[in-house]
Amino acid sequence: MFGPDDGAVSYPLIGSIQNSVGTGFLGNQAAYAVADALGARVVHAQSQFASAHGGFSGRSSSVTDPAQFRRDVAFLVSQRPGLILVGYLPRPQHVEVVASQLRDYKGVVLLDPVIGDYQKGLYVTKETARAIKDQLLPMAQIVTPNRFEAEVLIGDDAGMTEHGFLNALFDLGPKAVIVTSYEREPEKRRVTLLFSNGYSYYRIFGPHLTGFPAHGAGDVFAAGVATLCALGASPFSAALISTALCARAVANTTSYGGATVDPVAALEKWNPLGYHIEDERALRFCERSNVEAQLIKPTANDGVRLKFAPPKHTIIYG
Repeated sequence: MFGPDDGAVSYPLIGSIQNSVGTGFLGNQAAYAVADALGARVVHAQSQFASAHGGFSGRSSSVTDPAQFRRDVAFLVSQRPGLILVGYLPRPQHVEVVASQLRDYKGVVLLDPVIGDYQKGLYVTKETARAIKDQLLPMAQIVTPNRFEAEVLIGDDAGMTEHGFLNALFDLGPKAVIVTSYEREPEKRRVTLLFSNGYSYYRIFGPHLTGFPAHGAGDVFAAGVATLCALGASPFSAALISTALCARAVANTTSYGGATVDPVAALEKWNPLGYHIEDERALRFCERSNVEAQLIKPTANDGVRLKFAPPKHTIIYG
């Protein structure tokens, strides 16, 4: 007979506040898939439920009642997760609920502002996007928008260099900024992400697999960054490894969930644990997955925001 503490393992707890689906790897389901595979655990609150992703025929969806959502988010915060991932929030009321519940939260907030893309434009109203910028962005230690979302958050980016683009986001409050899909180069089969912690500025190059629809790739990326940071990685090494994870999840796309990416299949064949603790080791490891990083040098007009490098593996700076 085993006692209650025999062989017990302590797993980091991650909070996930975003949409849920009945089939596929999106939102909360992406967070569970990645966290469980890498040795963390999740407590979630859903802002919206849908049978499947938006392009799936016959799906249904419903937005969570704000009063119920408030109770769910309050319960999540009361469990004291070390990191809370905030994703898709459909209405300003849901943003207000999250912001009010996080005011006294002492852990790390990762904001994935799921508000739109170049193909579809805004997914949410301008009021919702503005609420996310005004109420949640200043609370976040890590932010992971795509380029379209980043442009919405910072406003006019005309003439900005990559360095200035990252600084504009950094100045809104986060301590680590990761801009996904900053540039896509189909002819080179690569996609460029941007990273900054206010001291170091990088381009991260990853595989761009044009033959797959990539439904859920952004959710898997955010889940990867959240989980790896909860396990002790720096935001930089988490961004590197999550870029590789995303590419592998895309390459493992099947018909499941209306052709969502599959992080479970990817992580069954590929294990990044042990390589995520040191930035240099993560960089060498990710090169095997065709993920590389390149320093962005400051210019006379675009300098660093921090005089000293933040601790590499401490994501609450100061």
